[in-house]
Amino acid sequence: MKTVSPSQRFSDSNVDIDQFWKLADDLQHKTVDHAKDMFSFVETASPERLFTLLVQYRYFTVYYITDIALLIARLKPGRMRSFLADILLDELGGGDHAQAHPELYDEFLGSLGIAHPPLDKLALASNIKLLEDARSNLIDPAYNSAYGIGLRGMGGECVCQIYLARLYEHLVLNPYIRANKDKIAWKFWELHVGEHDIAHRENLRKLISDEVTSMDSGSVEALQEGFFDSMTAWSAFWKNIQDEATKLNDQDAGERAAIAEVVLGPTAGKDGGAIHQFHLAIGVHDLQEARQFYCDVLGAKQGRSTKNLIDLDFYGHHLVIHQTPTAADGSDSSFGSAFYGETVKVPHFGMNLNWQDWSALSERIKAKDYAFIDPPHVRMRDMPGEHATMFLNDPSGNSLEFKAFRNHDEVFSVIFSNSTKDIFGLDAIVEKAAAA
Repeated sequence: MKTVSPSQRFSDSNVDIDQFWKLADDLQHKTVDHAKDMFSFVETASPERLFTLLVQYRYFTVYYITDIALLIARLKPGRMRSFLADILLDELGGGDHAQAHPELYDEFLGSLGIAHPPLDKLALASNIKLLEDARSNLIDPAYNSAYGIGLRGMGGECVCQIYLARLYEHLVLNPYIRANKDKIAWKFWELHVGEHDIAHRENLRKLISDEVTSMDSGSVEALQEGFFDSMTAWSAFWKNIQDEATKLNDQDAGERAAIAEVVLGPTAGKDGGAIHQFHLAIGVHDLQEARQFYCDVLGAKQGRSTKNLIDLDFYGHHLVIHQTPTAADGSDSSFGSAFYGETVKVPHFGMNLNWQDWSALSERIKAKDYAFIDPPHVRMRDMPGEHATMFLNDPSGNSLEFKAFRNHDEVFSVIFSNSTKDIFGLDAIVEKAAAA
């Protein structure tokens, strides 16, 4: 089954709203064709395989309600916020708990009459991770509200409806479904494949055109980034489901995971929980020159300071730069160390970032006309721990490295992780970062 190709990622960093809709419509048309091909097996699937597929969508319905609420909380008062609040009320059954969409979907699953374990024990771990990643981005201040509109506004109301409509077309042709159609609770599907959801989609589209263009500079680009991330996640979400539902009888079932609770802030602190935070203190030749580099070029936030040191919030970690005079003999204690066919300067320090932040940082460094000493490239190709990397020196000669792993689970691994995959395209993001 084909997934969304990295080459389909929106690449125009100055796209306007009309260009965005043209690109989005093209990608959605491809999604329709992809969904038709993917769900064709549903027409002949056994009741057990049908349930294996259908139950997994349940977990999106649970996450979506909270995600929309989180997005609403981030939006400024206006028509978009009120519209999404109406959608949220609709998802919650208009005040009637029994009519909330997760309850309607569970009623549909129960009416199928197919024996199954408890629903809360069936969620695919791979899909729960996708849902958790999306939620993390929604509450991360690094992602603005326009990104959230693309990710969960369009990604919930628009993209979701595409997949459900295609699934429904094949579902109603299944012999088991046809034989039991009068016993099945169809209300959830009536709401999601008819005029009800289509109207939501059209209204949302008009609001996006009106409101996102009036937001801060870069909001259309953030919108398209969120929409692309949603399309990519949906493709992976349904592929995981299809793979599970079409496994051979002698294949092991996929790993399951519990639905996670919402965490809006630190879980550690006064209750005695552990705090994990990187801390490093380094000497610099010129304190103010170093402050300008770390704050203006790399985006750190200044904290406490004295005449001889500055505390910096460095991606949530604790970095302190200390004024230190150059050694009288000009000696240099650094050295080159061999590392998988490369030579890296030691000592150095840096950060492991997600791919989006890594790519954004490379663009920021280039925009500030700051030179790399080791430009963006891929290291340890086809090995456990394959990653993108880039090196640069601060004005005092301290070496910094920034990495983005193809699979962050392999940071310390000596074997490939079972979940190693390339959803976003490591090579493409490095090529973009290395471009002049």
